[in-house]
Amino acid sequence: MLYTNEEIMKKFGENVKLYRKRAGLTQEQLAEKCDCSKQTISGTETGYSFPSSKVLFNISNALETPLMYLFNFGEDEYAGNKEVSSIVEQCMSKLNFEQKNLLLKILLFITETKH
Repeated sequence: MLYTNEEIMKKFGENVKLYRKRAGLTQEQLAEKCDCSKQTISGTETGYSFPSSKVLFNISNALETPLMYLFNFGEDEYAGNKEVSSIVEQCMSKLNFEQKNLLLKILLFITETKH
């Protein structure tokens, strides 16, 4: 599907906001990590403006999110699956050994094929 520039800016901004909130960052904190102003982040998230290429790459790095995810507007199932995998990996990296073992048991139970 082809989008207008305004639709791309709005959808991109919505994704930045989503990933920023998932990362537990405020607009001010993201702006600081991206070496830009809070107004730049706010304008990006609302679709009012689009960041420079430098800020664009800084946002991706600060959110530890590939640019392709920020430009995924829901029509690409493959990217959606990769996004889920990335989120699972991020969550797992925060678990201790015991928690990972418990999660493994849950996953094995869920994926077990019953005949």
